[in-house]
Amino acid sequence: MQNLTILGATGSIGASTLKVVSENPSAFNIYALVGGRNVTKMAELCAAWQPEYAVLSEEADAKQLMSLLVPGARTKVLFGEQAMCDVSSADEVDMVMAAIVGAAGLMPTLASVKAGKRVLLANKEALVMSGQLFIDAVREHGASLLPVDSEHNAIFQCLPAHIQLILATVISVTLALIISFLLVLVVLSAIPM
Repeated sequence: MQNLTILGATGSIGASTLKVVSENPSAFNIYALVGGRNVTKMAELCAAWQPEYAVLSEEADAKQLMSLLVPGARTKVLFGEQAMCDVSSADEVDMVMAAIVGAAGLMPTLASVKAGKRVLLANKEALVMSGQLFIDAVREHGASLLPVDSEHNAIFQCLPAHIQLILATVISVTLALIISFLLVLVVLSAIPM
């Protein structure tokens, strides 16, 4: 059974991830759910999944979440970027779904990479903002990156299985960046000036 941290659990990719987990209950255990400020949604997820940890961005939201949980619930409620990084890099975690939108997802995603985790990358901003730093961290710490962003994943699925295995590490990130760049060039060249 794989222990999973979901960064962006209250968003649409988080919901899709939890659907996959619910269809494969013997394959995954939810270790931590991380969200922004949607306290009500996080409370629902904690009741349904009973993760070890729930992390929200703000202290006030974390306090509100604690008040909504059933007394004696096993879920520990934390807040802030450092807590997000901690639950992404914990020894108990096997895999991290990185689906926090924008800059807010960079540090927790980088923490999971530096801990050598398997990272399911839906947050392409992590690559756009940190580029070579991110790729170097993947290489240095032996992390695995698997693209789950719709565009990157579509390209990945078109490749033969033996190539997919090779690309499940740093090469997949590099290829995704190159292909994304080429696709942007193609789109830009098709726009009349």
